[in-house]
Amino acid sequence: MVAAIAGLLVMLQPPPAAAVAAEPVPVDASTVPGDPASTAVKLREVDTRMTVPVLINGKGPFRFIVDSGATRTVISSRLAAALGLPSAGMVPLHSVGGESQVPAVQIDNLYVGALPAKAIVAPVLEETDLGGEGILGIDTLAHKKVVIDLVHNRMSVEPADRIVRPAATNEIVVTARSRFGQLVLADADVSGQRIYAIVDTGSMVTIGNLTLQDKLVRRKRAAPLPVTITDVTGRKIVASYAPIADLRLGAVHLQNVVAAFDDAHVFDRFGLTKKPAMLLGMDVMQAFTRVSIDFGRRKVRFLRSGDQDGGISVIVRPGG
Repeated sequence: MVAAIAGLLVMLQPPPAAAVAAEPVPVDASTVPGDPASTAVKLREVDTRMTVPVLINGKGPFRFIVDSGATRTVISSRLAAALGLPSAGMVPLHSVGGESQVPAVQIDNLYVGALPAKAIVAPVLEETDLGGEGILGIDTLAHKKVVIDLVHNRMSVEPADRIVRPAATNEIVVTARSRFGQLVLADADVSGQRIYAIVDTGSMVTIGNLTLQDKLVRRKRAAPLPVTITDVTGRKIVASYAPIADLRLGAVHLQNVVAAFDDAHVFDRFGLTKKPAMLLGMDVMQAFTRVSIDFGRRKVRFLRSGDQDGGISVIVRPGG
């Protein structure tokens, strides 16, 4: 059985010593870097991720989170039981915290919008850990396009572009490579350090590996502080976080970005443990008006507005 890589869908939590409330509260991304009580991400947004309607075996619609960082589509145990989906045995599942053996079910027909139906074997996880009724992974998104409308807070899955269309006004197009189905931006760096940047719509948090952290620390461009990450299996790992002075994606330069750092299991699965790499979460996507991820054409399009909301700053410099 092919192993599944679960989407991150992570939540950042301040270290216990810094906690001042029973529930995490939204933290403005403009928080002064270095404050140990802040992760500079909107923690509550882990419960308000954008979803798309999905039909399973002709029933629904059900709200599934679109996760470009997940190799396989995952369904919640509650929904699987309600639909009476037959067992498909146990499958290995890889998440941020490591590898687990989880139950799986057979789905005969999974529909997303007007796209053709697919038969899949889906790992089963608890809805409280998933944050939704399920996750749409690369097995569903391959050769398709995901459009994220950050103005109206909605997401859609569409057929991939038939032709490469020119960039619209205020739109930046970044070419990507495919690595295990995920899109890796071909032209990206952090403070001048070239990186492998993987687009991950399932995570609210941007995560770099320890190889990248080590290079930034040696250059005195990051001062990590402790933070806790929770993955889709409910497993918690202690990582660190630090402000990023400049994250470049093609001609786009992002400033005031805060990233978590850990040698998360997912980096090992991608063969990127020893190479500077970063998973780009929805915290970065929210700096734009619209993000289009075309898996068929291997293009990522970032549409920006002229307005800045005090969070991540977006600067475009032609030529990188």
